[in-house]
Amino acid sequence: MFPLFQLPLLCIQEVSDQWELVDLYNFSLLSKRAKRVSERKKKRIPWLVGLDFDYRTIEFMRSHVDVDFQLIFKQNRFIVGLRENASLDTDISLFLQATQQFLDVFKCRFYEISLELKPPLTDDQLIVLIDWMNGMKNEIRMILIRSATWPMFELFMNRFRKSIGKLMLLENKYDCGDIVFKRLNFEIKHSFSSNPCPWFHLDFLFSMDTEKISAYKINFSAEDLNVFLRSWQEGKTNQRMREFACVPLKELNVKEVLKGCGAELMDPRTTKQKYSMSGYLDCWIYGGIHIRRNDGRLAVIDTNDSNTTVDDGTTEGHIEDYLEEREIWNSDDSTDKWYETKYQVYII
Repeated sequence: MFPLFQLPLLCIQEVSDQWELVDLYNFSLLSKRAKRVSERKKKRIPWLVGLDFDYRTIEFMRSHVDVDFQLIFKQNRFIVGLRENASLDTDISLFLQATQQFLDVFKCRFYEISLELKPPLTDDQLIVLIDWMNGMKNEIRMILIRSATWPMFELFMNRFRKSIGKLMLLENKYDCGDIVFKRLNFEIKHSFSSNPCPWFHLDFLFSMDTEKISAYKINFSAEDLNVFLRSWQEGKTNQRMREFACVPLKELNVKEVLKGCGAELMDPRTTKQKYSMSGYLDCWIYGGIHIRRNDGRLAVIDTNDSNTTVDDGTTEGHIEDYLEEREIWNSDDSTDKWYETKYQVYII
């Protein structure tokens, strides 16, 4: 065996800089000195890195959807392989130790941590996982909760404290009864999305100072949505918000939603706004309903999905919708109703 450690440190560093990622990780497991040498690696990882807790894998992606390769956890370390169903019945401390070793060596951030909060995962295992994430020095850009039971989801929301970029909750079908969360206990910097979301209401949204909020199948009345929009208008809450998507459980009367907001219905033939947000394609919104914050900031409410990434003008269908909506908007007849199932708000 070549006596690598007998070389000067700079020579060892030059050699180790030529190794592949898996080779460097395996080398770091040999000894404390080997780990110190590995941690001095100069090259950055060129992939987006994701941790799938349920499959016990670290995934390396060139884009948000294409996985180049995976490291799977076997025999207390990560090896190259295809992911398979892992047993969650065992102690998770060895898996977290191996993951921490990887993070110490490569100092990367997680693009995504995905997990399912349901058996066979136990409450004790979830507590260990949450405490480990809370203590991480590495950045977490997104946490994806694919499914959950209500008790475990409640445990996660009450115990988790780390600032993250995004939180995404997929089709959860648990029964939370009449329980709703009043306040978010951690920071979400960029984006929050939940489908469905029976477990939070106005107070929870008010406590969330994030850029993009998507609330699908939410139990909002027209009065609730009106209170949310007026609170933003008055500069009381959600000051960093740039986009808000709300899909209530039932259709809401547009006039009631925007009562007292000083709203103006705009003609899509003569009015368009360009919307730009970091990390997303620019889009143009034709017409819509305009409201303003007390500092003059414009919000465009797009009820007809008229936004497009190509600035090629409005469509005949959107014009027809506008003309019909204008009749109701300007009518004093209380029996004339304009109902919508989705409210998409862009803050310009």
